Amino acid sequence: MKRLIFIVLAIFLTCSFALSAQAEKLKRVSFSEVLELSSGSSVKKHSYGTHPSQFFEYWPAKNNAAEAANVIFIHGGCWLKDYDIRHSYPLSTALTQAGFNLWSVEYRRLGEDNAAWPASLNDVSKAIENILQQTNGKPTAVMGHSAGGHLALLATSKNYKYAEHIDAVIGLAAITDMQVYVAEDGSCNQAAKTLINTAQSDFNLAEADPKQQPLHHNTWLLQGSADNIVPMSQAEVFGVNNDNVNTLIVDDAGHFDMIHPKTDAWTVIIQQLNKELKP
Repeated sequence: MKRLIFIVLAIFLTCSFALSAQAEKLKRVSFSEVLELSSGSSVKKHSYGTHPSQFFEYWPAKNNAAEAANVIFIHGGCWLKDYDIRHSYPLSTALTQAGFNLWSVEYRRLGEDNAAWPASLNDVSKAIENILQQTNGKPTAVMGHSAGGHLALLATSKNYKYAEHIDAVIGLAAITDMQVYVAEDGSCNQAAKTLINTAQSDFNLAEADPKQQPLHHNTWLLQGSADNIVPMSQAEVFGVNNDNVNTLIVDDAGHFDMIHPKTDAWTVIIQQLNKELKP
């Protein structure tokens, strides 16, 4: 009888700890909370051009990198030079701990030399091409957050000559409808408008609008319902009957939950990556 009581108590405590761990998951985190996270460092830095921002960093999986699937990540930051690759280091660290090789891309951004549109898109496309030539032949996903999601979606469209070598494309709070986004108020919306205004006079907005492009055949949009920077409507523009684009809404998640490894949204991201890259 005592043994039975002990077993029941042990089960109760185990469940309690598990529920407590779930309850501690964060929601609606701020950008400053992301910056406060500790992180590791990459093992290699590769240049794909002569501009100081034309490089990517390689973070190998913690265990058996030779057999690990690959994630090519494009950071966000409203296409502005003020937000560089370093704020994504906690994400990079967490992805390697989850068993993925991480390739993190830096690119030219507003406020830097020679950053007029479509410089950022050209950079991301070129970086992905370079990375695909250095991977281990294992499954590969391209994933981007916010403005980085916008670039990731465009760079991997069906028109991209290396699209067939990419297994999945994942936009995290990605900006998908530029025509609507540039017409709305908000600091990032204004940055989007500035980005478009840097283009040449013969620019066609459709070329910078994922909604108007033939996206990769396996595209996923992960969006938080409490995002006040990229509204949920940006993940819903393709509708439910689009064969190429799938949408996952994370309840009560904010914009930066997508790049904070201690949130509910992060759990969904890892689950989706495992589903797409580790069948």
